[in-house]
Amino acid sequence: MALAGVVVTAFTLRLAVSGVSPVLGRITDELHLIPGEAGVLAMMPSLGFALTGVLTTLAMRRLGLEALLVTSCGLAAVGTVARALSPDDVTFVVLTFIAMCGLGMGNVVLPPVIKKYFPHQIAALSAIYSMLLGFSTATAPLFAIPLADAAGWRVSVGSWGLFSVAALLPWLVLWLGARRSTPPAPPEQTPDLTTMPVAVVAPASTAPVKPWRSRVGWGVALMFTGTSANTFAMFLWLPRFLQDMGFTEHTAGLMLSYYAILAVPVSFAVPFLVRRFGNTVVLGLCTVVLYATGYLAVLLWPHAQVGDFPLVWVWITVFALAQASFPLSITLINARTRTTAGAGALSGFGQGLGYFAGSFGPLMFGLLFGATGSWWPSFGYLWAMLGVLSVGILMTGRHRYMEDRAAR
Repeated sequence: MALAGVVVTAFTLRLAVSGVSPVLGRITDELHLIPGEAGVLAMMPSLGFALTGVLTTLAMRRLGLEALLVTSCGLAAVGTVARALSPDDVTFVVLTFIAMCGLGMGNVVLPPVIKKYFPHQIAALSAIYSMLLGFSTATAPLFAIPLADAAGWRVSVGSWGLFSVAALLPWLVLWLGARRSTPPAPPEQTPDLTTMPVAVVAPASTAPVKPWRSRVGWGVALMFTGTSANTFAMFLWLPRFLQDMGFTEHTAGLMLSYYAILAVPVSFAVPFLVRRFGNTVVLGLCTVVLYATGYLAVLLWPHAQVGDFPLVWVWITVFALAQASFPLSITLINARTRTTAGAGALSGFGQGLGYFAGSFGPLMFGLLFGATGSWWPSFGYLWAMLGVLSVGILMTGRHRYMEDRAAR
């Protein structure tokens, strides 16, 4: 049941995020979104993820992981369906925030849930989780335009809430089962994701874990900052950028889906690479190079061709593979902690602070383009965020445990 919950929930966590940008023009025309509201709308995923990152950590010990996931799926379902029925622009933005808060709770809770229920399969479950996030991100833009053409943008936007309803069911069963009986707590001491022998792992400390006192905690937060600023800016603005370059609406939506689907193979590979090598500096910095190179190429040569083949697909491939920085950030939550409590604290702190700082990525991307009429300053901001990502990679790259540093 927990496996079913992890799989279905992971698949829902990006549908309502990436399913809006392909039909944003139609939403703007009907609800009369002004440019400032479009910018605020762009911030909603990261802001919702940030707020729930903090609040979910505080509620985790009192309510339990299963109860939080029931709440998460319920909020996401209600917010996603309700915003599709919005009568005006303000209501749409507010309900989008509610939906994003629900999805944000799932972001925070799933890593410690994996550590709790699957302590001996962390790498495999982290790979499945990250891979399904990629599928989720790619599925929505692939079907958004056809659904909107067939039934309108409201059906296209609201349909993703049905998946959140499906994700709610296994967690509801587990939560109700936990209320009837209190099973033995799972072992807190779990095998490390690296080849480090289990025997060297010390017993879990009962002292509260404070990730803000740890190099690992701040490093993970910086990684989420740089990663979310780049990926959410692309989710929202890549179709608009490509249309501005002369590509059609359908082609731009297809390219966004292609960008998202390439996160699937790298998401599957990254947790196993972390387990194999332990030190993640080289892997992390490779993603930075791919981001920077792909952005530069698509700006300089958007219409370059080899024969009849448009090279823009190659440029998108390059910076799409850089999305490995996200599963790397997720995997390090479990790889750099000893216990379920530590994973929960690091997940809430790293994602809460990281998503909040990263929420300005899509906003600044749009504002800079609006102010200058050029895409170069917008991509320049993303290059600056790659510097933030690089610092986080260097801080978390060496094999260490957050609890050890936080306790000193």
